[in-house]
Amino acid sequence: MRALLFSLGLMPLLASAAPVSFKTQIAPILRAQCQSCHGADEAKGDYRVDSYAGVMQALEDEPARVLAAKPDASLFVELLTTAEVDERMPQKADPLPAKQIALIHQWIAEGAKFDGTDPKATLAEIIPARQHADAPATYPRALPITALAFSPDGQTIAVSGLREITLWNLEGKPIGRIPNMAQRTFALAWLPDGQTLLAGGGIPGELGEVRAFNRDGKLRAVVHQAADVVLDVQLDTNATRLAVADAANAITLYHPKDFSRQRRIENHSDWVMAISFSPDNRYLASASRDRTAKIFDLKTGDVFSTYGGHKTPVQGVVFRPDGKTVYTADRAGAIHLWETPPDIDGKRFGAKKVTEIVGLGADVFRLVRHGNEMLSHGSDGHARFFEAASRKSLRTMHHADGWVMSAAWHAPSARLVTGAHDGTVCVWEARTGKLLKQFDAWPQARR
Repeated sequence: MRALLFSLGLMPLLASAAPVSFKTQIAPILRAQCQSCHGADEAKGDYRVDSYAGVMQALEDEPARVLAAKPDASLFVELLTTAEVDERMPQKADPLPAKQIALIHQWIAEGAKFDGTDPKATLAEIIPARQHADAPATYPRALPITALAFSPDGQTIAVSGLREITLWNLEGKPIGRIPNMAQRTFALAWLPDGQTLLAGGGIPGELGEVRAFNRDGKLRAVVHQAADVVLDVQLDTNATRLAVADAANAITLYHPKDFSRQRRIENHSDWVMAISFSPDNRYLASASRDRTAKIFDLKTGDVFSTYGGHKTPVQGVVFRPDGKTVYTADRAGAIHLWETPPDIDGKRFGAKKVTEIVGLGADVFRLVRHGNEMLSHGSDGHARFFEAASRKSLRTMHHADGWVMSAAWHAPSARLVTGAHDGTVCVWEARTGKLLKQFDAWPQARR
């Protein structure tokens, strides 16, 4: 059944002096409301809206869903406005706001034009991005290293900077600068192809972003936006899902191929500080400033278990290799190991503390795990390796007299990098804890 657009009282909303822009007005609606069900990961009805070309495509033996200059004859509009709840899009969700439907109607009436450069580019790639101020040519003083990431080949280290990301080789030589980043960067991750760097950060209290940059420094897309800074970015073990944690108290899941949003989880009452996928990618664990840690079922987004054993904000989280128990770290310098109780009618309630590791300094900032080894680092200037299964201490590296704020581990080459509050980066032989190189990781004037 067709519900006429104007029966919704939208006629006054359609008057607009300027033509409707696909890239600035229509693409954001499609990305937020439609792409999760009609994108690269899932294309219900064999219809994709993750690009302009996809929106305009006609399936075999069917008319196009968008008929330029004919909004009332377009199936796209009909499915947004029909009174039949089971047929209306988006399914199992509230109808689009009247203003958004009016924009889509007007855009089609004006000819469904494309004002970007590549009709096949993903929506995330064509939506205009905020232009951030340039980074200074040189820094007047050291900047704390709040994020690090190894390129997949282990030859390049991405380092957080001031409104930029800097790139260095293993010898501590600068090899590139990626501009147009927000004020601070708190999380970095490379996609497996080594050609795309994901950078999460923002402006405290104002903006949170994850930006995807090409290796040459060109901005590819703004993947995520929030009202406060992004604190962690993690890929699952197959790089088929991207999870983003932010200080707006939320976790958001994206598809790394087209950056379509898959799910948003809002269950914490304060900043989500860190996240970790389970080894089988079925669950996601979180650590929060609200002093809890949680496990979420990624299929439904529901809370699977909540651990409230910490007395201070929880800052680090990793699954143990068995995928059934979780390590979390706090500001009291303790790492807790906890497990969920047995199933009760298919559900789990609460969590049970197994044991803890103490005496690690005033703060443990983050936890990182590869295989059966786990790394912690914190405010006492040390990075520590533990056997994940037994909690046995393996080796300790002293980086700085100040805080060790970030770390990245390249398992194939057995290299570890740590970043400190004093702006230095250390490269370590992970198996032995031997220091290979230490350098100042911030642009300085030539002497």
